[in-house]
Amino acid sequence: MQRKQMQDYLQVSREIVNILVSDHAARILKKSLDSQESMIDSLIETESQMSDLLRDFLSVEEDVAQTLLETEEMKQKTSSKLGKIEQELQAAGDKNASLESDIKFLQKELEEVKLLEDEIADVEREAWEDTTVVIPSAIYMAKLFHSVTKIDWDYSCDSTLIKGIHYGGEIAQPISLDSAQHSKIFICDYLWSFLSTEW
Repeated sequence: MQRKQMQDYLQVSREIVNILVSDHAARILKKSLDSQESMIDSLIETESQMSDLLRDFLSVEEDVAQTLLETEEMKQKTSSKLGKIEQELQAAGDKNASLESDIKFLQKELEEVKLLEDEIADVEREAWEDTTVVIPSAIYMAKLFHSVTKIDWDYSCDSTLIKGIHYGGEIAQPISLDSAQHSKIFICDYLWSFLSTEW
């Protein structure tokens, strides 16, 4: 638009000069006008170049702004994703800690079960020894004592009482002693007195 106005201005100026001055003056003015036209063309060209540069600069600035917006958007997405990953890691860590706690609890339970199994094995071994060694031995000893002493013991009485019936003589004789009132030596001597010295 400015270029057109300048060209119109130069054209009008030439026509005015052609009318007003002589040939010599006209040549000087024409030369001056040509110089002005050249300067104006140069200015217009410079202005055009500046407009192109400004347009290019604005385009680059727009591209940079768009890149910054995209970078910021990517940064936000990355930050959101990172936060999500951190939450998942935290949840996985919590779950792992819970699993480790469960494993420790189960290991403790397993150790307790093993100890219990060992105790049961000990009890079974003792029970086996009792049924195969101690009880038969005790039964044998009880039968032997009965054969020697001829006393049937009353096992249903209070633990402080010693009760039974002696069948060694012609008449059965009851036995009833309180171990809280008599010494062990007295009780032993008393029971020995029932035994026959005749073989």
